[in-house]
Amino acid sequence: MQPRVMFGNSELEKLFKAHEDNIMEIVEKEIRDYVNCDDLCNDEEDMFPRRCFLTGEWYLREINFEDADFLSIETAFLGTDLGYKDDYLGLDVIFSYEEDSENFRFEGVNSEAL
Repeated sequence: MQPRVMFGNSELEKLFKAHEDNIMEIVEKEIRDYVNCDDLCNDEEDMFPRRCFLTGEWYLREINFEDADFLSIETAFLGTDLGYKDDYLGLDVIFSYEEDSENFRFEGVNSEAL
C-alpha cells in the first residue's frame, strides 16, 4: 500500500527527501511512544485507543508538505475492535521547518479514530 504524497512544489519535495530518514526516525519514535504511554493508550473500558485492540501493525497513510511551514505525516494502526483486522487508530505527526537551522522540528501528534 503506497501512501498518498502531496508536495507544494519540487523544492519542498527535495527538502523533504533530503531529511526523510531523520523525519521517519522521529515519526516511528513518536508513534511508538504514543501507544506505549498509559495516559494516552491503555485497556480501560472507556479508553480510546485501547492497547488490547492494537495488532502492532501500522502503515504510512499520507505525507503532506504543501506549505513550507507545515509537514504532516499520517500513520494508521490496525486493530481488532470489530472482530477482524482493520484500521483503528490514526496518528498524525506534525513538523515545522526552521529555515535558520535548516531542520525540521517536531511539533506534536494528533490522534483520530479510523
